[in-house]
Amino acid sequence: MREINLHGHTLFAAKTAAVEQIGNFYNMGENGIVFIHGHNGGTAIRNYIRSSALAKDLAKDGLNIIMRLDTSKPGSTVVHFT
Repeated sequence: MREINLHGHTLFAAKTAAVEQIGNFYNMGENGIVFIHGHNGGTAIRNYIRSSALAKDLAKDGLNIIMRLDTSKPGSTVVHFT
């Protein structure tokens, strides 16, 4: 599973990257993606990746992807495409 490091991104840039990369990897037939967002330097990106806002932004882009999240590691979130 491929990893995307969002450390150092603004929230806006992280949102844009997350939607783009999920769309790309989903369309390539990947089964998911790992977002590295950290857990000590702020929670805005983590909270976005783990919230319904991500699914809403994907839907705005025409991507109606059913996802399952693995949040077991504090510094990353695995997004599985189902």
